[in-house]
Amino acid sequence: MPKLIIDEQEIEVPTGTKVIDAAEKLGIVIPRFCYHPALGAVGACRVCAVKFLEGPIKGVQMSCMIDAKDGMVVSTTDEEVVDFRKHVIEWLMLNHPHDCPVCDEGGHCLLQDLTIAGGHGIRRFQGKKRTHLDQYLGPLIRHEMNRCIQCYRCTRFYQEFAGYRDLGVMQIGSRVYFGRYKSGTLESPFAGNLTDICPTGVYTDKPSRFIGRRWDYERSPSVCINCSLGCHTVVSARYRQVVRQEAKFSEAVNGHFICDRGRYGFYYAGQDERPRYPRISGKEASWENSLQAAFDGLERIGREFGPAAVACVGSVRSGLETQAALKRFCQTKGWQGPVYGMDLDIEMKVKTAASELDPDLAVSLRDLETADYILAVGVDPVNEAPMLAMAMRQAQRKGAKVALVDPRPISLPLDFYHLPVAPDAMGLWLKSLLKNMVGPGTAEASGPRARKNFEEIVPEDLTTLWRPDQMEAVEKDLGQSLRPMIVCGTEIVSKPVPGLAADCARHLRSMKKASGLFYLFTGANAFGAALLSDLEISFDKILAQIETNAVRALVLVESDPYLNFPDRTRLEKALERLDVLVVLDYLDSKAVRTADVFLPTMTLYEAGGFFINQEARVQKVHAVFQGGRPIAQVGGGGHPPRSFRDDIPGHAAIPAWQALEEALAEPRRRLAQA
Repeated sequence: MPKLIIDEQEIEVPTGTKVIDAAEKLGIVIPRFCYHPALGAVGACRVCAVKFLEGPIKGVQMSCMIDAKDGMVVSTTDEEVVDFRKHVIEWLMLNHPHDCPVCDEGGHCLLQDLTIAGGHGIRRFQGKKRTHLDQYLGPLIRHEMNRCIQCYRCTRFYQEFAGYRDLGVMQIGSRVYFGRYKSGTLESPFAGNLTDICPTGVYTDKPSRFIGRRWDYERSPSVCINCSLGCHTVVSARYRQVVRQEAKFSEAVNGHFICDRGRYGFYYAGQDERPRYPRISGKEASWENSLQAAFDGLERIGREFGPAAVACVGSVRSGLETQAALKRFCQTKGWQGPVYGMDLDIEMKVKTAASELDPDLAVSLRDLETADYILAVGVDPVNEAPMLAMAMRQAQRKGAKVALVDPRPISLPLDFYHLPVAPDAMGLWLKSLLKNMVGPGTAEASGPRARKNFEEIVPEDLTTLWRPDQMEAVEKDLGQSLRPMIVCGTEIVSKPVPGLAADCARHLRSMKKASGLFYLFTGANAFGAALLSDLEISFDKILAQIETNAVRALVLVESDPYLNFPDRTRLEKALERLDVLVVLDYLDSKAVRTADVFLPTMTLYEAGGFFINQEARVQKVHAVFQGGRPIAQVGGGGHPPRSFRDDIPGHAAIPAWQALEEALAEPRRRLAQA
């Protein structure tokens, strides 16, 4: 590894490390606009200049373009390079509109920081400024092209990194323009990242426009719960309302970026319709009375009809504490459940996947980027977990091949080999693949499940299910790969597929390949639900028991069957038969509106919690703010109401797990009072 000296400090770095990164390892931050760790070097802005005093390179050079070499002596504070950078900043500011007071980037603008650091304060150029027309880029991104300094970050991310082509660079010289060929909504599901990577205010977040500066916000690290990947985010809140959600760098999960679903999927927390107060029979009530009513109603049902007459349903969007508290609730009372989903088949597939996910097989999103071959079965990445599509693209950019087995018309920002196999035939397809790869007499290396699969008869004539040449292409590519990854969905695939996917990954390991296994689940905490669920009971069975009056009370914890259960008519008729319906939630739903007792709960932004993502990574979510109704709703505008009170409006909600614990503690509290 090369050794070099930067500002009189010696450092040894891996071969291929850029000087700008080597300096950062020493705590020396060289100015930059165009350079980004995920995008690499392009040398467009010229502000990262350093002076090479000794070694194979001499003079003023751009630190982002030079690999560290033995014997280099580098100065970032040499008088010549400081003067060079000062002039570069002045050139960049020639045409800048100087609209910092009305720019949403103000306060976290890299151009602001470096202009001040460079000492530039007086505009000497007396000519007219270059101007551009702005474009409409959709409801999420604001375009202000006059602020551009031509760093090329946006087009490099959008086209090269993310793989979409409807935004790019046009014209030449001082007229270079970054935008679309005509105004229109950006097509990429990752377009929101433009607001993060732009070092000025060309692309700003439209929904949070003019709400506050960075220092006005309550900010905290968080985790996205819009799919099972668990990408890391930073949440900004102001006046009891989440305003913005940005990507937080995570080496193991999402890298530098997040998808737009994660970036903008937080508005449920501040909806006007959000139920914030307890209700009894649709009327607002106190927490004490509501808890007592729920406890008395459920106890009465259990006393008159037995504990099995009460059933509980949870959710894959709940934190691990809530799921575990609900499990304890059922165990303590002897009630049925908990059930964490509406579809037993999906629950069984997720539970199978969770049991198969050995630590040596599980891979993260970032691991997936290192694959040289990806076989995905039963997944639609862009629609189910967009950052999975991003990881696949990065793997392909490094030379990986991607094959996708799915009957749907899948669209991805990369070239892939599509095998349209029907859901019921996916298990048979994987069995055939395993049989062809393993061959006679070698199934032992893949484990007991594989041995069982090989004992089953695979039909000889498979031409009606898929084309033989497609299977041969996958076999050939898998055989030639060194680091293959198996990606498996759990929604549309047949029941054997998750286990067969694990068999395939294990067999590839037995062939001395660095294979990995990546499952895709149906919710943020589906893994936690799989650990706690009891497959002997399902929501369908609960409905059947309600219809026969065997179940007379139902507890729904952050679960909305009206949204997820397919037979709406049957569901409505069954729930009307219940004697007691207790609902705990933070979303408005028909279940909330028809509940006998409703208890409002907190979102993860107010309560925090723990979530387990698809690779079994336990992640803690921090609370961002205390909760309550946003000031924009109670104050009639953006300013707090000019009145004093001793409580927070709309702050009746508590974490779901706490509501369950208080309900469990009711007998002890009554004994203490007696």
